[in-house]
Amino acid sequence: MRKLPAMVALLFTLTIASSALAAGYGAAGCGWGGKEIGKKDDILAQLGATILNGVLSNQSFAITSGTSGCGKSGLVMAENEQNVFVEHNYTSLAKEMAAGEGESLNTLAGLMGCSADQTHHFAVFTKDNYNSIFKSGQDTPSEMLITLKKSMAGDSVLAASCPKI
Repeated sequence: MRKLPAMVALLFTLTIASSALAAGYGAAGCGWGGKEIGKKDDILAQLGATILNGVLSNQSFAITSGTSGCGKSGLVMAENEQNVFVEHNYTSLAKEMAAGEGESLNTLAGLMGCSADQTHHFAVFTKDNYNSIFKSGQDTPSEMLITLKKSMAGDSVLAASCPKI
């Protein structure tokens, strides 16, 4: 009688194995279970990974956020990278935006998905709109980023060439 649940889980795992393996993960897919077990071909290891993912209910979050081995194409990943970058480089970004040039500013343009040929336009845009991007001088990094994105969305060139705003 104990073998029935294990056999059902095993059959379920095997039915999804081909699609999971195509993505470069083991049969259990990504998530904590897949990260712990990896691509081990051992059926018991993959079953353990599937159960771990199911019990912890973390696979959906991992897929959405691009964490736990689910790749870097998660929906939240680009915005998270932007927030972390702005938080750590806020002072230099403020200076570079005022000047309209700089390495941190170019990196931020890349994180916004701006095409390489529009990086200069992005830098000039931040210089020209500095006073509206940094409204009070007391803005937090996240407030500044929100204001910057709203301003960029109003610029036809940046809205077309920077898909991660």
